[in-house]
Amino acid sequence: MRPVRALVIGAGPATNAMHLPVLAGLRDTGKIELAVVCDLEHERSELARSQFKFRESCGDAGGALRRADIDAVYIFGSAQMHYEYGLAALQNGKHLFVEKPVAPGFQQALALCEMARTRGLIAAGGLNRRFYKSLAAVRARNGNAGWRSVEVVFHKPELGKPAPFGARTWLSANGIHALDALVFAMDGLPAHLTAIAGDPGTPEAAIFSAVMSWPNGAQGVFLCNNNAGARREGYVFHGVAETYTVDEGSLTIEKDGSTTRTPIASLGDGIAAEHEAFLQGIQTGRPPLHSICAIAPSLFLAELIESGFSGRVELPQAGQERALQAPKRGSILVANCAKHQAALTRLLPEFPLVAFEHVNRSSEKRPDIRAAIVGAGPALDPGILSKIPNLSVIGVIGLSVARNNPETWLARGISIVNASEAYAESVAEFALGLAILGRRRAFGSNSAMRAGGWGTDPSMTGFRSRLHRMARAARPAIKSLGLEANAAKLWRQSPVGRRTPGSAFSTPRDLNGAVVGIIGWGANARALTLRLTHARARVLVYSEHGAPSEIASCGAAAASLATVLGAEIVSLHRGLSARTRHFLGAAELAQLRPGTVLINVARGALIEPKALIQRLRQGDIFACLDTFEEEPLPASHPLRKLRNVFLTSHIAGGSHRMQAEAADEVVRKVIAHLDGAPQETLTLERLRNMT
Repeated sequence: MRPVRALVIGAGPATNAMHLPVLAGLRDTGKIELAVVCDLEHERSELARSQFKFRESCGDAGGALRRADIDAVYIFGSAQMHYEYGLAALQNGKHLFVEKPVAPGFQQALALCEMARTRGLIAAGGLNRRFYKSLAAVRARNGNAGWRSVEVVFHKPELGKPAPFGARTWLSANGIHALDALVFAMDGLPAHLTAIAGDPGTPEAAIFSAVMSWPNGAQGVFLCNNNAGARREGYVFHGVAETYTVDEGSLTIEKDGSTTRTPIASLGDGIAAEHEAFLQGIQTGRPPLHSICAIAPSLFLAELIESGFSGRVELPQAGQERALQAPKRGSILVANCAKHQAALTRLLPEFPLVAFEHVNRSSEKRPDIRAAIVGAGPALDPGILSKIPNLSVIGVIGLSVARNNPETWLARGISIVNASEAYAESVAEFALGLAILGRRRAFGSNSAMRAGGWGTDPSMTGFRSRLHRMARAARPAIKSLGLEANAAKLWRQSPVGRRTPGSAFSTPRDLNGAVVGIIGWGANARALTLRLTHARARVLVYSEHGAPSEIASCGAAAASLATVLGAEIVSLHRGLSARTRHFLGAAELAQLRPGTVLINVARGALIEPKALIQRLRQGDIFACLDTFEEEPLPASHPLRKLRNVFLTSHIAGGSHRMQAEAADEVVRKVIAHLDGAPQETLTLERLRNMT
């Protein structure tokens, strides 16, 4: 009998670590042929092809599913991927193996089950606890009498992390392993259930508990806490005068006053067995232990627990999911988006994804591709654009659109959307923090304390600090001699006296009531303005393009550049273009008043560098700089030596959360555009004023 020819979709780290080594071992025994590995990230698919000796790699999973030389498809991705690609695999006559969660919900899992059953195919899910040697022993001992009670726990330290794999909660993302093991060991679903689930949006949303009873009178408790301090997985089964305990390292049997402990490692157990059982099912035509039909009820039970259900458990029949037969609305090209696959896979219910490299290497045209999503990296040049004649919209995950030569896209009638709002929220949050700390002179206080001084003036350390303390101590004596006026005059004329603590440079002030000047108007400036006005600051905006009515709607006022430069805090939010390069020169910087906090989270080249250094050397303003004309900033750069500068390495918009939100925003905009919903797109005029 010839080996099963396999297509693997998804070559991520977990796949490479757990599944592909097992499949390679089965290949070496002649049971399987590793034909094709497919991933949106070209480097990952190529690495897997080379490491595990696949025949070839690809970046178009949808196309690979239709190949006649493929017998079985393994999918390692999100719940949405498992369902959509899984359904397509079954429709194309391929056997199917999907990791957990096998589908976004029970009804979709049931649809996969029914499709496999109708086509006479094998469809299995990656819930490998069914193959644990320890649980197999427990189930064999169960017999017809059945266990009288059971306790199951599955805890993980995942506090604050969102549920992965496109799952609704951590229960269906990970705890489903233990829940399915419970259903398997007890030979079916409970008859009654009382569950408690944490409120969505709170830390308790990752905590679940349930009390259950089975038709034979057995009772059970299930606990799943994904905010725990340590990982714990355990199963305890009680019969009459006997207890079987399964933990991560052993099976313990307590009976008739004696205890027997058998070391059986659980972690990592069962993965090879589930793949072998899948291949055996293909050869024999008999559904394996972990067929999707067998494990779908566990997903239904998970949904009940997630909803806090209490009552009788009744398994519904197949639903009328006509959406699974909805026509596809075209494909989406994905380029340089390795960091954003979680967001991209949410497109799958209606839009197959195709890797840039796959289309680039092919000579064929792809009229099915209607949209593209691009990240940092090479642009979509005319060569690739000629292969996708029906491209109507491009989504750019990133603020820097100019490097992609977007004018050529617009000239072809292609719309452009980007992630302006996600970046704006992150940048505005950072700028607000700089404004508060700069206004409070916190950066100067930090420098002074690290140098052994005290207060908010970083120069008040060493000899200067001691001299100030001596002067304060001598003041009563000088006053008693009638020399205070002359001494004060001499002190003010001295270099030390000119930087007396309490000057505009070092006096801490509140943001409440401050006048803040914003240069430029766009998503970043708008988001910062809303935060500033909420903090009761007065905001003035200079913009050549922002409508005064829109500025006023955010609680700010349009003003001239001279007025904005006279504010107590001045923050830059312009795009960089040939016209705005070195927009702030010596003349403009001279208008900053003593004590001003200057913030630049936009582009370093907006300020003429020599003029900035000269202005800062006067020592009466403070600058918070996150961007620079030359990045990284050279180690010997004068800015690194100035005390009245707070430097950060272009991190205002760089958080992982922001990157994820940016990808989500672009995905939403691209889908909406394809659906015909009005979207704010980038025009040629806007591009001329963007970085």
